[in-house]
Amino acid sequence: MENLAHTLLGLSIAKAGLERATPLATTTLVISSNLPDVDVFSRLEGGAVGYLEYHRGFTHGFVGLALLAAALTVALMFLDRRIRLRRDPFRRPLRPVRIFFIAYLGGLGHTFMDFTNNYGVRPLLPFSSRWFYGDLAFVVDPWIWLILGAAVVWLTSTDAARKFIWLVIGTLAALAVGYALRHPYDSQMLTVPTTARAIWFVGLAVIVLGCVFRWRNAGEKLARYSLLLLGLYYCGMWMAHQSAMKEARASLKAPEVSSMAVWPAPANPVMWQAAARTSGAVYVRNVNLADKQEQWRELPALDPKLADALRQSNDARAFLDFMRYGTANVEARADGTTVVSLRDLRFDLTMRVELDRDGTVTSTDVHWF
Repeated sequence: MENLAHTLLGLSIAKAGLERATPLATTTLVISSNLPDVDVFSRLEGGAVGYLEYHRGFTHGFVGLALLAAALTVALMFLDRRIRLRRDPFRRPLRPVRIFFIAYLGGLGHTFMDFTNNYGVRPLLPFSSRWFYGDLAFVVDPWIWLILGAAVVWLTSTDAARKFIWLVIGTLAALAVGYALRHPYDSQMLTVPTTARAIWFVGLAVIVLGCVFRWRNAGEKLARYSLLLLGLYYCGMWMAHQSAMKEARASLKAPEVSSMAVWPAPANPVMWQAAARTSGAVYVRNVNLADKQEQWRELPALDPKLADALRQSNDARAFLDFMRYGTANVEARADGTTVVSLRDLRFDLTMRVELDRDGTVTSTDVHWF
């Protein structure tokens, strides 16, 4: 998930009562809810391939989260003594053990939210590099913004500065919902329906009304209800996922299907994208739970022998390890060289690989969007 959702989850947990556990508990939750994404800096050195290789890896795993929680605890202890307690030595000092477990909880919340979408996580690193996919929410889910944002905004809008910050965030979120994915850039891209946008803006208006009428007076219950509602939302998406998977399985007549998955389209709980793999092809289709008429499309899969040749390259191997369902277009040139174009069907993520006449990778090029 993007970092707004992670921040809202951390704030919701804090405002549900955990902020009273120790000084700096809220700060700990906000930071730890975003800290696992420190692995994005791998892109500075390794580029797009480094990002694919390390993002949602060790820092999102159970061992890595513990190390991050310990590092954050030490940092906050240092800052607490040097800044907060120096200004007022009679203040209650933070409790390191509680800070550690709160930080670990924030990290677990981050990994869980990342798990719920089709990008996946690798929580067992360094012992196993296996990917786990929840396939319950899109990587940017505006409904989660509403569910968690309502209580958080009401409970934290206590002065003009904070109200202004939320106004800026809300405006940016509204622009994203209003203008993102209005028109497809290609024939396979799914747009966000107008009805979904209208419902979302009604929810945004409710949040604004809550600020005006001071609904924050309900206190911690608001945050607890929002966390409960988030759980119910995931349950509803799980039920929709099961229905979409059932429809996908019943409609695909291809023999020897080795794997199949469905994941949600942006901001539309009734629209899902399905993919399946056989030994020689990949199949894709959109599953509309309200209108189950669309047919599967067959796409070329990567030949296993060619995949073995590609894995001799570190860049290509990282791409193939990340690619969950992908297509491959192979161009054999007259000079004996081969060009392979790979695409991950979850995203507009492509890799172009050139091999010489001996099957050795000579160049790779990865592009997002």
